[in-house]
Parts: sequence; C-alpha cells; structure tokens
Amino acid sequence: MRLLPFFLALACCAPLAAWGRRGHEFVAACALRDLPPALAPWFQGQAATLRDHCNDPDAWKETDPQEGPRHFLDADAYGGPDGVPRAIEAARSRLGDAGFDKNGQVPWVIQDRVRSLARAWAAGDPGRVAWEAAILCHYVGDLSVPLHTCANYNGQATRQNGVHRRWETGLVELLGPWEPAARTAVLDGQGLAAPWAWLRQANALVAPLLRDDREADTPSAQGEAVTPGYWIEFNRRQGPVVREQLELAGQRTAQMILLAWHLAGEPALTRLIGT
Repeated sequence: MRLLPFFLALACCAPLAAWGRRGHEFVAACALRDLPPALAPWFQGQAATLRDHCNDPDAWKETDPQEGPRHFLDADAYGGPDGVPRAIEAARSRLGDAGFDKNGQVPWVIQDRVRSLARAWAAGDPGRVAWEAAILCHYVGDLSVPLHTCANYNGQATRQNGVHRRWETGLVELLGPWEPAARTAVLDGQGLAAPWAWLRQANALVAPLLRDDREADTPSAQGEAVTPGYWIEFNRRQGPVVREQLELAGQRTAQMILLAWHLAGEPALTRLIGT
C-alpha cells in the first residue's frame, strides 16, 4: 500500500507544532491571495518572506521558555470560550500570574502582532511589513486549530493520546493539493476583538473531532499506534474540517493585515517611499 510508509512514519515521529510547516505555509499563501487590491503594492515580491518566516514562532520556543503559551488558549480554565475576558488584565486577575501564563495567551498575542504590523506600516518599510505579517500569520493559524483551545489538547483526558498530531499534521499531509476559493478580507466591525469569535468557533469543533478520532478505528485509535484504516476514516470525517480551518486561517490573517493597515492610516506605498 503506497500510504503505508507515511502511516508508519507518522506513528513513530515526535509531536509537531500546530499545522506543521506545510500547513502554516498554506495559510500564508491564502492570506496573500485574500488581501484586497489596495494592499497588493506592499506585498509585491514578498511571498517568499511570508513563506520563509511564518514558522519562526515555533523556532522561538527553543530559546524562549515563555513562547509556548503564546500559541494556544485553554478556554476550559475560564469556564469555556464565552468566559474568556477580552482585557488581558482581567484574564490575569482571574487566573493569577501563574495560571494565566500556563493556560495560554494567543488572542492577546494576535492583538499585539496587529499593533506591531501597524507600526511597520507607519514606518513605510515593505520588508518589515511582510515579516510582521508572516509572524501574525502563525498565531492566527494556531488559533484556528481546535485543539489549541482546550485542556484536552492531546486527548490525554479521553485516552486518545496523539490526536493533536494526527489531526493538525497527519490530516494535512493526507489532503493533497487543492485550490480553495478566494475569500477577500474585509473589515467586519470586530476589529481587535475578532480572535474571541475565532476562539468560540474553533472550540466548538473539539467535541466532534474527538468523537471522530474515537470512532475512526477501534481500539487502535485510542493510543499512538493507528492503522491505515483509521487514517482513511478519520480523513473522510475530518479532512474537510481541516481544509476549512486552513482556509479560514488565511482569510483571518488577511483580515488582521487589513486591520493593521487601517490602524496605520491606510498609507500608500508610493507616498511613503517617494516613488
């Protein structure tokens, strides 16, 4: 069976970061495609910058012990997504410093990266704009992963160890090429509060994801060793969800890029660089 080497390799490999390199690069490409025409001059020739740097935040984990929690948010710690405060001070007060750090900060990190991108635009530096957009892309992609929004992020509480890697990396590798429809970004009025809507949407996908993992194959799906039959069934059930979340992550990234440009006063590239 041609896919058997893939199944065996995936079963033995160490856990990977959200989406894996391929997934984050796909999100970056979708984000560029979904930008409105007014921003095209800023990203002319910058596709490689987004592709090459959208995975940088995962590399930062190796040297910065505080980086890991920036990639997720355990909504359970707040009683569910609707209980997560929008103000970072309120969230820290709710959980205390240690609890806040432990349970993740990705919505606030996205807000900070939008502000950093707005400052890059204000400085009129296309290279810095592209780099900041790449970093922003990573965190938006992470918040679009359902298992980045819950305490049972790797199935440890439901005897489904390894589901994190199986969903966000294994299924991405099985998707094959596809051409998603364009989803041009617009300012929808949510502004910097948008990540809380994304948190609710992604978290609602956790229960069916875990159910499909359990039911795809028994009993092997309950642990690290899974069969080819498991992958066929899990991909049939959850492959479309993975595709949708990847495409949404691209659109959401484009939306935040557009928001940063708006916060910077919608600068024109030609005016800032004097051409």
